[in-house]
Amino acid sequence: MASSTSYCRLVAFRSCGPLLKRSPKDIGSFISKRHEKSTAVFYERNKKGLDRDLKKRPLRHALKMSLQNFGPELKLLYQEQKEAFTRFPVISVDHGNYELVYSFNDADSVKSWAVTADRDNEGGKSTANFTFSKNRTGLFHGYLSKEVPKDGKTKYAGYANITSPKPMKSFGRESQMDWSHFNCLLLRLRGDGRPYMIVIGCNFYYDINWLNRWSYPVFTRGGPYWQHVKIPLGKFFTTHHGRIQDKQEFLPLKMINSVGITAADSAEGPFSLEIDSIALMNDINVSNKHAYEMYENKYYEVQC
Repeated sequence: MASSTSYCRLVAFRSCGPLLKRSPKDIGSFISKRHEKSTAVFYERNKKGLDRDLKKRPLRHALKMSLQNFGPELKLLYQEQKEAFTRFPVISVDHGNYELVYSFNDADSVKSWAVTADRDNEGGKSTANFTFSKNRTGLFHGYLSKEVPKDGKTKYAGYANITSPKPMKSFGRESQMDWSHFNCLLLRLRGDGRPYMIVIGCNFYYDINWLNRWSYPVFTRGGPYWQHVKIPLGKFFTTHHGRIQDKQEFLPLKMINSVGITAADSAEGPFSLEIDSIALMNDINVSNKHAYEMYENKYYEVQC
Protein backbone atom coordinates (compact mmCIF):
# COMPACT_ATOMS: atom_id res chain seq x y z
CA MET A 1 0.00 0.00 0.00
CA ALA A 2 2.85 2.34 0.87
CA SER A 3 4.61 1.69 -2.43
CA SER A 4 1.47 2.43 -4.47
CA THR A 5 0.95 5.69 -2.56
CA SER A 6 4.52 6.77 -3.23
CA TYR A 7 4.11 5.95 -6.90
CA CYS A 8 0.96 8.08 -7.15
CA ARG A 9 2.76 11.00 -5.52
CA LEU A 10 5.65 10.64 -7.97
CA VAL A 11 3.26 10.61 -10.95
CA ALA A 12 1.47 13.67 -9.62
CA PHE A 13 4.76 15.54 -9.13
CA ARG A 14 5.96 14.74 -12.65
CA SER A 15 2.58 15.71 -14.11
CA CYS A 16 2.55 19.06 -12.35
CA GLY A 17 6.15 19.83 -13.32
CA PRO A 18 5.33 21.36 -16.73
CA LEU A 19 3.00 23.81 -15.01
CA LEU A 20 6.02 25.60 -13.55
CA LYS A 21 7.28 26.44 -17.05
CA ARG A 22 3.97 27.69 -18.45
CA SER A 23 2.19 31.01 -18.18
CA PRO A 24 -1.11 31.26 -16.24
CA LYS A 25 -2.92 31.70 -19.56
CA ASP A 26 -1.94 28.21 -20.72
CA ILE A 27 -2.48 26.37 -17.44
CA GLY A 28 -6.22 25.84 -17.97
CA SER A 29 -5.75 24.28 -21.42
CA PHE A 30 -2.87 22.18 -20.12
CA ILE A 31 -4.98 20.72 -17.33
CA SER A 32 -7.83 19.88 -19.70
CA LYS A 33 -5.41 18.03 -22.02
CA ARG A 34 -3.90 16.15 -19.09
CA HIS A 35 -7.40 15.24 -17.93
CA GLU A 36 -8.09 13.49 -21.25
CA LYS A 37 -5.01 11.32 -20.86
CA SER A 38 -4.97 10.56 -17.15
CA THR A 39 -7.68 10.96 -14.52
CA ALA A 40 -5.41 9.98 -11.63
CA VAL A 41 -3.95 13.47 -11.21
CA PHE A 42 -6.65 15.96 -12.27
CA TYR A 43 -10.02 14.40 -11.57
CA GLU A 44 -13.62 15.53 -11.18
CA ARG A 45 -16.43 13.25 -10.15
CA ASN A 46 -18.94 12.51 -12.90
CA LYS A 47 -22.23 11.58 -11.24
CA LYS A 48 -24.40 12.00 -14.33
CA GLY A 49 -23.65 8.53 -15.67
CA LEU A 50 -22.15 9.88 -18.88
CA ASP A 51 -19.44 8.11 -20.84
CA ARG A 52 -17.71 11.34 -21.79
CA ASP A 53 -15.66 13.43 -19.39
CA LEU A 54 -17.15 16.60 -17.98
CA LYS A 55 -15.73 19.86 -19.33
CA LYS A 56 -13.36 21.30 -16.77
CA ARG A 57 -13.55 24.90 -15.69
CA PRO A 58 -10.52 27.09 -16.61
CA LEU A 59 -8.08 27.56 -13.77
CA ARG A 60 -8.19 31.38 -13.92
CA HIS A 61 -12.00 31.36 -13.64
CA ALA A 62 -11.85 28.89 -10.73
CA LEU A 63 -9.36 31.09 -8.84
CA LYS A 64 -11.49 34.18 -9.43
CA MET A 65 -14.63 32.50 -8.11
CA SER A 66 -12.72 31.17 -5.08
CA LEU A 67 -11.53 34.65 -4.09
CA GLN A 68 -15.02 36.14 -4.48
CA ASN A 69 -16.64 33.47 -2.31
CA PHE A 70 -13.94 33.25 0.34
CA GLY A 71 -15.58 35.70 2.75
CA PRO A 72 -19.12 34.24 2.73
CA GLU A 73 -17.78 30.70 2.86
CA LEU A 74 -15.60 31.56 5.85
CA LYS A 75 -18.64 32.90 7.70
CA LEU A 76 -20.52 29.73 6.87
CA LEU A 77 -17.65 27.64 8.23
CA TYR A 78 -17.72 29.61 11.49
CA GLN A 79 -21.48 29.04 11.79
CA GLU A 80 -21.03 25.30 11.21
CA GLN A 81 -18.41 25.01 13.93
CA LYS A 82 -20.55 27.04 16.33
CA GLU A 83 -23.56 24.79 15.79
CA ALA A 84 -21.41 21.66 16.20
CA PHE A 85 -20.34 22.74 19.69
CA THR A 86 -23.67 24.16 20.92
CA ARG A 87 -26.39 21.80 19.70
CA PHE A 88 -27.34 18.68 21.63
CA PRO A 89 -27.05 15.30 19.91
CA VAL A 90 -30.31 13.46 19.16
CA ILE A 91 -30.34 10.20 21.13
CA SER A 92 -33.88 8.99 20.47
CA VAL A 93 -37.18 10.17 19.01
CA ASP A 94 -40.53 9.45 20.63
CA HIS A 95 -43.49 7.90 18.88
CA GLY A 96 -45.35 10.35 16.65
CA ASN A 97 -42.54 12.92 16.51
CA TYR A 98 -41.70 14.26 13.09
CA GLU A 99 -39.15 16.54 11.50
CA LEU A 100 -39.86 18.77 8.52
CA VAL A 101 -37.30 18.19 5.75
CA TYR A 102 -38.72 20.23 2.84
CA SER A 103 -41.45 22.86 2.94
CA PHE A 104 -42.66 24.72 -0.15
CA ASN A 105 -44.19 27.78 1.50
CA ASP A 106 -42.06 30.32 -0.39
CA ALA A 107 -40.77 30.79 -3.92
CA ASP A 108 -37.09 30.31 -3.01
CA SER A 109 -37.66 26.79 -1.68
CA VAL A 110 -39.27 25.83 -5.00
CA LYS A 111 -36.61 27.42 -7.22
CA SER A 112 -33.82 25.51 -5.46
CA TRP A 113 -35.10 22.17 -6.83
CA ALA A 114 -33.76 20.86 -10.14
CA VAL A 115 -36.30 20.06 -12.88
CA THR A 116 -35.48 17.63 -15.70
CA ALA A 117 -37.34 15.80 -18.47
CA ASP A 118 -36.35 13.53 -21.32
CA ARG A 119 -36.43 16.57 -23.63
CA ASP A 120 -33.48 18.07 -21.75
CA ASN A 121 -31.38 14.98 -22.52
CA GLU A 122 -32.57 14.70 -26.15
CA GLY A 123 -34.42 11.53 -25.20
CA GLY A 124 -37.98 12.65 -25.95
CA LYS A 125 -40.36 15.58 -26.07
CA SER A 126 -41.71 15.64 -22.50
CA THR A 127 -41.71 18.93 -20.61
CA ALA A 128 -41.77 19.71 -16.90
CA ASN A 129 -41.94 22.70 -14.55
CA PHE A 130 -41.86 23.20 -10.80
CA THR A 131 -43.48 26.48 -9.82
CA PHE A 132 -44.75 28.26 -6.72
CA SER A 133 -48.56 28.04 -6.76
CA LYS A 134 -51.15 30.51 -5.49
CA ASN A 135 -51.83 28.10 -2.60
CA ARG A 136 -48.25 28.65 -1.37
CA THR A 137 -47.20 25.15 -2.39
CA GLY A 138 -44.94 23.61 -5.00
CA LEU A 139 -46.66 22.61 -8.25
CA PHE A 140 -44.94 19.93 -10.35
CA HIS A 141 -46.62 19.98 -13.76
CA GLY A 142 -45.91 19.41 -17.43
CA TYR A 143 -46.63 17.07 -20.32
CA LEU A 144 -45.47 13.47 -20.82
CA SER A 145 -44.83 12.53 -24.45
CA LYS A 146 -44.28 8.92 -25.53
CA GLU A 147 -42.81 9.91 -28.89
CA VAL A 148 -39.42 8.21 -29.18
CA PRO A 149 -36.67 10.12 -31.03
CA LYS A 150 -35.27 8.39 -34.10
CA ASP A 151 -31.69 8.19 -32.91
CA GLY A 152 -31.29 4.41 -32.91
CA LYS A 153 -30.60 4.32 -29.16
CA THR A 154 -33.69 5.46 -27.27
CA LYS A 155 -36.39 2.82 -26.84
CA TYR A 156 -38.77 4.50 -24.39
CA ALA A 157 -39.85 8.10 -23.72
CA GLY A 158 -42.08 9.91 -21.26
CA TYR A 159 -40.12 11.03 -18.21
CA ALA A 160 -40.08 14.05 -15.88
CA ASN A 161 -38.42 14.55 -12.51
CA ILE A 162 -37.75 17.08 -9.76
CA THR A 163 -34.84 16.66 -7.35
CA SER A 164 -33.99 18.47 -4.13
CA PRO A 165 -30.72 20.42 -3.83
CA LYS A 166 -27.90 18.41 -2.32
CA PRO A 167 -26.81 19.47 1.17
CA MET A 168 -23.52 21.34 1.03
CA LYS A 169 -21.05 22.56 3.64
CA SER A 170 -18.79 25.56 3.45
CA PHE A 171 -16.26 25.83 0.61
CA GLY A 172 -18.33 23.56 -1.64
CA ARG A 173 -17.98 20.41 0.43
CA GLU A 174 -20.60 17.73 -0.07
CA SER A 175 -22.68 16.83 2.97
CA GLN A 176 -25.43 14.36 3.82
CA MET A 177 -28.49 13.98 6.03
CA ASP A 178 -28.96 11.52 8.89
CA TRP A 179 -32.40 9.88 8.95
CA SER A 180 -31.48 7.04 11.32
CA HIS A 181 -33.79 8.31 14.10
CA PHE A 182 -36.92 7.96 11.93
CA ASN A 183 -38.61 5.09 10.11
CA CYS A 184 -41.25 6.77 7.91
CA LEU A 185 -41.41 9.39 5.18
CA LEU A 186 -44.45 11.64 5.44
CA LEU A 187 -45.74 13.61 2.45
CA ARG A 188 -48.63 16.03 2.09
CA LEU A 189 -49.62 16.26 -1.55
CA ARG A 190 -52.51 16.53 -3.97
CA GLY A 191 -52.35 14.86 -7.37
CA ASP A 192 -54.24 14.23 -10.56
CA GLY A 193 -54.79 10.49 -10.23
CA ARG A 194 -51.45 9.49 -11.76
CA PRO A 195 -48.89 7.37 -9.91
CA TYR A 196 -45.58 9.03 -9.05
CA MET A 197 -42.28 7.62 -7.86
CA ILE A 198 -40.50 8.89 -4.75
CA VAL A 199 -36.74 8.57 -5.29
CA ILE A 200 -34.10 8.88 -2.55
CA GLY A 201 -30.40 9.27 -3.34
CA CYS A 202 -27.38 8.67 -1.13
CA ASN A 203 -23.86 10.05 -0.97
CA PHE A 204 -21.55 7.21 -2.02
CA TYR A 205 -17.78 7.24 -2.46
CA TYR A 206 -17.42 4.83 -5.40
CA ASP A 207 -18.61 5.46 -8.95
CA ILE A 208 -20.34 2.06 -9.20
CA ASN A 209 -22.85 3.27 -6.58
CA TRP A 210 -23.44 6.83 -7.81
CA LEU A 211 -26.56 5.86 -9.79
CA ASN A 212 -28.05 3.74 -6.99
CA ARG A 213 -31.42 5.03 -5.80
CA TRP A 214 -34.16 3.84 -3.46
CA SER A 215 -37.68 4.20 -4.84
CA TYR A 216 -41.31 3.67 -3.88
CA PRO A 217 -44.53 4.57 -5.76
CA VAL A 218 -47.22 6.97 -4.58
CA PHE A 219 -50.74 6.63 -6.01
CA THR A 220 -52.63 9.90 -6.03
CA ARG A 221 -56.44 9.98 -5.86
CA GLY A 222 -57.12 13.15 -7.83
CA GLY A 223 -59.72 15.68 -6.83
CA PRO A 224 -59.55 18.66 -4.47
CA TYR A 225 -58.59 16.83 -1.26
CA TRP A 226 -55.10 16.60 0.21
CA GLN A 227 -53.41 13.25 0.84
CA HIS A 228 -51.18 12.45 3.79
CA VAL A 229 -48.93 9.64 2.58
CA LYS A 230 -46.82 7.75 5.11
CA ILE A 231 -44.18 5.45 3.60
CA PRO A 232 -42.06 3.18 5.83
CA LEU A 233 -38.40 3.67 4.94
CA GLY A 234 -37.97 -0.11 4.90
CA LYS A 235 -40.26 -0.35 1.86
CA PHE A 236 -37.99 1.61 -0.47
CA PHE A 237 -36.44 -0.80 -2.98
CA THR A 238 -33.05 -0.54 -4.62
CA THR A 239 -32.76 0.62 -8.23
CA HIS A 240 -29.79 1.39 -10.46
CA HIS A 241 -30.30 3.78 -13.37
CA GLY A 242 -34.05 3.20 -13.01
CA ARG A 243 -33.86 -0.60 -13.02
CA ILE A 244 -34.94 -2.65 -9.99
CA GLN A 245 -32.05 -4.75 -8.69
CA ASP A 246 -32.22 -8.45 -7.83
CA LYS A 247 -30.11 -7.92 -4.73
CA GLN A 248 -32.02 -5.55 -2.48
CA GLU A 249 -30.36 -3.45 0.23
CA PHE A 250 -31.77 -1.41 3.08
CA LEU A 251 -31.73 2.36 2.57
CA PRO A 252 -28.53 3.81 4.14
CA LEU A 253 -30.24 6.25 6.49
CA LYS A 254 -27.05 8.11 7.44
CA MET A 255 -26.03 8.91 3.87
CA ILE A 256 -29.12 10.66 2.41
CA ASN A 257 -28.34 13.56 0.07
CA SER A 258 -31.37 13.97 -2.22
CA VAL A 259 -35.12 13.38 -2.56
CA GLY A 260 -36.86 13.35 -5.92
CA ILE A 261 -40.28 12.80 -7.47
CA THR A 262 -40.63 11.20 -10.91
CA ALA A 263 -43.55 11.10 -13.33
CA ALA A 264 -43.18 8.22 -15.82
CA ASP A 265 -46.31 6.07 -15.92
CA SER A 266 -46.34 5.43 -19.71
CA ALA A 267 -49.52 7.52 -20.14
CA GLU A 268 -49.18 10.40 -22.57
CA GLY A 269 -50.77 13.66 -21.54
CA PRO A 270 -50.54 16.47 -18.98
CA PHE A 271 -49.68 15.79 -15.34
CA SER A 272 -49.95 17.88 -12.18
CA LEU A 273 -48.81 17.23 -8.62
CA GLU A 274 -49.10 19.78 -5.83
CA ILE A 275 -46.70 19.28 -2.92
CA ASP A 276 -47.01 21.01 0.43
CA SER A 277 -44.29 19.39 2.54
CA ILE A 278 -42.01 16.38 2.99
CA ALA A 279 -41.20 15.25 6.53
CA LEU A 280 -39.75 12.38 8.56
CA MET A 281 -41.75 10.57 11.23
CA ASN A 282 -41.13 7.94 13.88
CA ASP A 283 -43.86 5.29 14.30
CA ILE A 284 -43.33 2.45 16.78
CA ASN A 285 -45.94 0.37 14.95
CA VAL A 286 -43.80 0.28 11.79
CA SER A 287 -41.07 -2.33 11.47
CA ASN A 288 -37.51 -1.09 11.04
CA LYS A 289 -36.53 -4.12 8.96
CA HIS A 290 -36.29 -4.26 5.21
CA ALA A 291 -39.61 -5.24 3.64
CA TYR A 292 -38.07 -7.39 0.89
CA GLU A 293 -36.14 -10.64 0.79
CA MET A 294 -32.46 -10.37 1.64
CA TYR A 295 -30.44 -13.18 0.09
CA GLU A 296 -27.37 -14.40 1.91
CA ASN A 297 -24.44 -16.50 0.78
CA LYS A 298 -21.04 -17.35 2.18
CA TYR A 299 -19.23 -15.06 -0.26
CA TYR A 300 -21.14 -11.85 0.37
CA GLU A 301 -22.41 -10.32 3.60
CA VAL A 302 -25.69 -8.45 3.12
CA GLN A 303 -27.50 -6.00 5.34
CA CYS A 304 -30.39 -7.23 7.50
